[in-house]
Amino acid sequence: MLVADKISREDILTELFNIGVGQAASTLSDIIDKRIGLTIPNVRILDAATGKIELDKYLLQVAEGAVMVSSISFDSQLEGKVSLLFPADKMHHFIDLCLHENRDDLVDNLEFTDIDFDTIKEIGNIVINSIIGELSNTVNIPVEYTLPEIDVLNNASADHFVNCEDCRLVLMMFLAFNIEGTEIAGAVVINMTLKSLDEILNEIDRLYNGR
Repeated sequence: MLVADKISREDILTELFNIGVGQAASTLSDIIDKRIGLTIPNVRILDAATGKIELDKYLLQVAEGAVMVSSISFDSQLEGKVSLLFPADKMHHFIDLCLHENRDDLVDNLEFTDIDFDTIKEIGNIVINSIIGELSNTVNIPVEYTLPEIDVLNNASADHFVNCEDCRLVLMMFLAFNIEGTEIAGAVVINMTLKSLDEILNEIDRLYNGR
């Protein structure tokens, strides 16, 4: 059990997202019959401007601008969009591990088949729903999801994922898939309205601080 007076709201969010990530890893492991590890560091709550700066650093240093993205929008009482990002040049090997296949090393890093997109769509759906679902269930605030959207973006920037309108804030976390010793770093960006984040944090205060 978390002791609220000894930890911050970000600590609590990190713990909740870690639970969701663990559930996603277990589900994916069962589906592809391979052991999958998913690690996630601390969650950061950032204003939109700072979020853009941090995300651009990631895109430049890790993804070199080209990313494969799985995004789901959510609404109801909570409103926002969550995106799961992975470097595009790493995804062919990741997909092959999931499908138990090997492909030509000469394949274009940004060329993906319909099967590739379907695979990432399923992975993104599992990871995103596990993360947001755990948060929604814990704070007892319902969400409704759209169908996942998959895209490959060359020269991607934070502007694709972080919306500065409507006083939006960003929850950002960096994670890594590990499949049989192969590690692929990624990021989760949750872009939501200030009102939605306030509702989550107020409910966390009530649950863990007895307010």
